[in-house]
Amino acid sequence: MSPRSQNDRWRTRLGDAALALVTAVGVGAGPAVMGAPPSWHGTFGLGVILGGLLLVRRRRPVLVLVLSATALVGYQSAGLFEGGGVWPLSVALFTAALSRPGWAAAVGTLSLACGLVLQGIDASEALAPGGVELLWLALVSAAASSWRQYGRWRAEHRARLVQLEQTRLVEQRLTISREVHDVVAHTLAVVGVHLNVAVEALDDSPDEARAALHTAIAVRRQAMTDLKAFVGELRDVPQHGLESVPDLVAQAEAAGLDVRYDAEGDPGAVPAAQALTAYRVVQEAVVNTLRHSDAGCLTIRIQARPRALKVTVADDGRSAAGFTEGHGLTGMRERVTALGGTLRVDAGQGFAVRAVLPLADHVTGLVP
Repeated sequence: MSPRSQNDRWRTRLGDAALALVTAVGVGAGPAVMGAPPSWHGTFGLGVILGGLLLVRRRRPVLVLVLSATALVGYQSAGLFEGGGVWPLSVALFTAALSRPGWAAAVGTLSLACGLVLQGIDASEALAPGGVELLWLALVSAAASSWRQYGRWRAEHRARLVQLEQTRLVEQRLTISREVHDVVAHTLAVVGVHLNVAVEALDDSPDEARAALHTAIAVRRQAMTDLKAFVGELRDVPQHGLESVPDLVAQAEAAGLDVRYDAEGDPGAVPAAQALTAYRVVQEAVVNTLRHSDAGCLTIRIQARPRALKVTVADDGRSAAGFTEGHGLTGMRERVTALGGTLRVDAGQGFAVRAVLPLADHVTGLVP
């Protein structure tokens, strides 16, 4: 058992002991406050019985209430207690009403009726004392009902917190898997292109083949560094931004593509989340061009405007009509949508990806 659980158990026991003591003293001395003579065998004896029963009220709430009511009626029938038929049972009534409100109301009403009868009060005289006792019974029942509803709300709240935590963990795993996918997919695509170049140029141009192999080795080394960071310490994973897009351009050019890169506005002012998403959009588009297209020209345009960041990546490859989105494009779309943006893929003439990301000042309403 954890120290916190032990502390909670001790607090519960001390609370029960305090309520038992208050009940014993209240029932023992209460009638004396109203002018009735105290009696060690009467009021104080009943107080000890009612207080002692409360020590097990959590395990047997209805049984404790029935035994308490029986003791109260027994003392009243013996003329040893005349202090009331409901208020001495307040704690037992409250505890039983938390789980068995019908039983609590029935036992409380029956105890009140027996008390009035045993005191010899007729119907005309029972209105005042009976009305006060009945009102007290209603207040105790209402308090128990409110506490019961609060307990249910707390349970539902905790369940929602657990569900949110599980959702957060799932989203975190999805984010990590996307990051790993982006790194691995990009690396394999670039390395594959350079290996093909090296194979084709090995006989006719050894220097070109050597340069292609060196580039493939460098890309592979960078990918291993990134993956090691993911596995080793996820919180310290290096996050790319728009400043890393020129590296993608250089890799695409090294693979034989004619790349045109235009950057408008101030990319350095773009928030980190949008900058990372834009980088991943460009990276995935470059991967698709290297993998699935015979394009010779690639255009990358990034427009950092006051209200939105626009990213366009297009190539002049063969038509890709009828294509289906894979994990890369699906992850790209989810990234963009999570930031309140839009993503459009055009596979008519060549392959084009267009993403629009609203900047932080205009998406704060998305944060709960």
